[in-house]
Amino acid sequence: MKKTLGAVTLACLTALPAWAEGFYEGKTVTYIIATNPGGNYDAYGRLIGRHLEEHLGADKVIFKNLPGAGHIIGANTLYASKPDGLTIGTFNTGLIYAQILQREGIQFDLNEFSWIGKAAADPRVMVLSNNSGLGSFEDLAASQNKVLFAASGVGSASFTETKMLADGLDLNIEMIPGYQGNEGEMAMLRGEVVGQVGSLSSLQPFIDAGNGFLAIGIGGDVQPAAIAFATTDKGKSIVNLIAAMSTLGRLTAAPPGVPEDRLAELRDAYMAVMTDPDFLAEAEKLGLPIEPSPGDQVDAMVEAALNQSPDTVAIISAALSVEIPTIKVTTDILALEDRNKVVTFMSGDQKVSGEISGSRTAVSLNGAEAERGDLAVGMHCEIEYDPNSDVNEFKMISCSGEAMAAAATMMMISSKIIGLEDRNKIVTFMADGAETVGEVSGSRTTVTVNGNAAERGDLAAGMTCEFGYEAAEEIEFKTVSCTSN
Repeated sequence: MKKTLGAVTLACLTALPAWAEGFYEGKTVTYIIATNPGGNYDAYGRLIGRHLEEHLGADKVIFKNLPGAGHIIGANTLYASKPDGLTIGTFNTGLIYAQILQREGIQFDLNEFSWIGKAAADPRVMVLSNNSGLGSFEDLAASQNKVLFAASGVGSASFTETKMLADGLDLNIEMIPGYQGNEGEMAMLRGEVVGQVGSLSSLQPFIDAGNGFLAIGIGGDVQPAAIAFATTDKGKSIVNLIAAMSTLGRLTAAPPGVPEDRLAELRDAYMAVMTDPDFLAEAEKLGLPIEPSPGDQVDAMVEAALNQSPDTVAIISAALSVEIPTIKVTTDILALEDRNKVVTFMSGDQKVSGEISGSRTAVSLNGAEAERGDLAVGMHCEIEYDPNSDVNEFKMISCSGEAMAAAATMMMISSKIIGLEDRNKIVTFMADGAETVGEVSGSRTTVTVNGNAAERGDLAAGMTCEFGYEAAEEIEFKTVSCTSN
């Protein structure tokens, strides 16, 4: 009998909601929605917030619509809110583009938000009204006259992506910004504009009502696919970038610095909402697709979206007719040369080398002012650099890492092998403009040739190699990675 009672007690305990005895029990949570009432951002926010109330055990969730400046006002307000976990919010993923281009008015850093989760991966679509006189995307592409498109505020996803698509697909589009919620669809019905770019879920009701048709889709399996109409490398890059951004749909965040236990409680409750049958049934009834990801995954996805290559930033800047800004990335140091003046790192999917200026670059390590000589290969860094300069000069580099003192003198030098002695044990190469001699250890040096494991006997004079070693009077290589001629 005792065993049976114990099992029942355990079952009751495990059936308790995640919020039992939690921080949020009986409290009021404010949910900021960075757009006007109406439209899908508002619909997602209010639906998620209502169910969060139950799963957090909160007394209530109140909603605060803060539209303006392409969602920047709402995002700024959320970012500056007290990090007590009682204020959360949602805003347009177009702010990723805005931060990359360092738009005026931004007072937030998307990398610093306490990410709670995302509800959807929503393909982007271009929709044309049935009274537009256009019957297909091909008709739009062939138009010699300016075609008016609706968009949200300047800097929103719809505004930015419409401009980018017009540039990449050579479309004669003129933007009319300022339409919030479903105002763009109403403008199409009135004949004020002929189309708009937005999420599939938000524009599907307009299509289903027989008021318009899907011209192209970007992301997911939506047909006709925009990539089929991208005839240039620039056009393909733009379509692929927008498709990647579409995976970050309907985000929910809290201000930076929310205590870890409260953030964990928010994340757990959020993901519980995403699997709640009542929530899913309501979302389906409202035509809101659900494809969730937890906050830690969103954190990584946002960081990846912000880390773009110089080529991609140039494409976005050109499409929006703005000057190429400095580029900010979060990355690891891949290599150091010229006494740590030259740093190699990843910017998006591109390997980039930049230079640290002794007078113009701010260098910090673990939050303290540092010198470039304190840097080491493998450190995780925030880097801001100027792609307009000939050498990608750094404005700042702020790094962190373990065992820095031991790694601080690690050097990575690219040079041809000038000479070999003692059965290839002794290698002469160029470093800092001078002939330098290093030693290949049979047990401690990793040798590769053309990407394959090799022995020092496989080395040959004239090969171009990357030598890794700690700066010292007598050099012993840690790595020698060569390509044969």
